[in-house]
Amino acid sequence: MFKIEYYSEVYDDLDKLSDAVALEVYEYFERYETEPEKHSKRLHNQGGLNLEGCRKTYVANATYRIVIKIENNTAKVVEVVAVGKREDKEVYLEAHNRINNQ
Repeated sequence: MFKIEYYSEVYDDLDKLSDAVALEVYEYFERYETEPEKHSKRLHNQGGLNLEGCRKTYVANATYRIVIKIENNTAKVVEVVAVGKREDKEVYLEAHNRINNQ
């Protein structure tokens, strides 16, 4: 079982979503508790943003992304870093900034 933790800004991300998209996102949060790797894909360099060690999940017909980090070695923690539109790599830029400003 994985513990789910959220960057504080994720709550603002979620407030911006429609009800239908938010419901799909919350369903993935539940799935991350048992098999986060199964429900996400590795992220690497996204337009010059180094997101090595992060993973992404496609949501709402691939128009939104959930960006997570899995701390699997000791704590079994999934950190939800950002949720937002893929358009213009917006969500990846936000995730990169949040990770580097911690």
